Amino acid sequence: MKKVMLIIIAMFMLSMNNILASDTDLFFGLGAGVTRGMNEGIPEERMIGPVIGANLLLTNSFVNGFASEFSVNYFTNGTEEYNGFSQYETTHITFDLRLRYYPWQESAWQPYAFAGIGGISYSVDENPPNYDPGSETSGVSLHIPVGAGLTYFFNETFGMDLNLSANATGTDNLNPVWDDINDANWMGKLSVLYRIVRFEKDSDGDGLTDKEELEIGTDPNNPDTDGDGLYDGQEVMEYKTDPLDPDTDGGGVKDGIEVLNGADPLDGDDDILSIGVGEKLILKNIEFDVAKTTITKKSERILGFAERALKTAKNMEILIVGHTDNTGSLENNITLSEGRAEAVKAWLVSKGIEATRLTTKGEGPNQPIVPNTTDANKQKNRRVEFVRTK
Repeated sequence: MKKVMLIIIAMFMLSMNNILASDTDLFFGLGAGVTRGMNEGIPEERMIGPVIGANLLLTNSFVNGFASEFSVNYFTNGTEEYNGFSQYETTHITFDLRLRYYPWQESAWQPYAFAGIGGISYSVDENPPNYDPGSETSGVSLHIPVGAGLTYFFNETFGMDLNLSANATGTDNLNPVWDDINDANWMGKLSVLYRIVRFEKDSDGDGLTDKEELEIGTDPNNPDTDGDGLYDGQEVMEYKTDPLDPDTDGGGVKDGIEVLNGADPLDGDDDILSIGVGEKLILKNIEFDVAKTTITKKSERILGFAERALKTAKNMEILIVGHTDNTGSLENNITLSEGRAEAVKAWLVSKGIEATRLTTKGEGPNQPIVPNTTDANKQKNRRVEFVRTK
């Protein structure tokens, strides 16, 4: 019986492990039915006994169309009288794990076939005076149900299940007659199913169900739709970033790299913490007094992230590049952009960063990121860039 229990546990774990592979429902069933012994007693004397039972049904547990079922039943087999040679009454409790196969799942009516393995606990309550003295009147043995059934789903929550089975056992002790044939029985049971929980399909294992991914527009077959190094589920549920945008805060560094480096993927001002050698970062919100190189107090918060990065990565060296829009003469804009780059360097040096780690350059209006056609675009072009050189 230990081997049987190990098989049941292994099958159950395998089925649970596959929950994310398909839409899976866990149903609880409670039912009643009838049973009759197969080779127990004289056929015309065998009575039909009552059955009550419960089961847990996990649909689509391995692949689509297969369901795992854990079933427990309490029933009696016997004869109408108990004085004859082969007359008896026995109480049984069975427990088993079954595998159902549903060939058609498109409609509310779903026929299936099943087979299982488990154990049967029996107790012979009525024996004739001349029963075989060597037989055991109670015990536990192997139980193997095989049969077919029909499930009808009223809706997503409730269903009805009817199944018929032949139940073989590994013992000849369920009735008082030893005949070199292990005892068995027939069983029919009608159950009501109630869905306890649904496990929605998550094809790519990213933490979002396929249904959720279709709703937000991500790819249900790609765990990292935007390629930023974070799973779509992480972005939606943990970091609150956009799984369709690799750089949610628009700071120039992918969300996954920011998270890896301890930066905030929702704050573009701290992306400097995550840039690599040869990469550049646009500090969009660095502001200066009009036509001057004086840094505003508002900009000091952003430069504070640069200070933090340079103090953390002590081997980091930065080229600070100033840019302007095209308003005014080229010569004045080059001079202004150089002065602003020098002002940023001076601010960082005043905070304890070695001047040898910082170089500056002014590009004026020569490298616009958008056309200088509107005030908004000109604002974008007035910027400071950090290029990591080491």
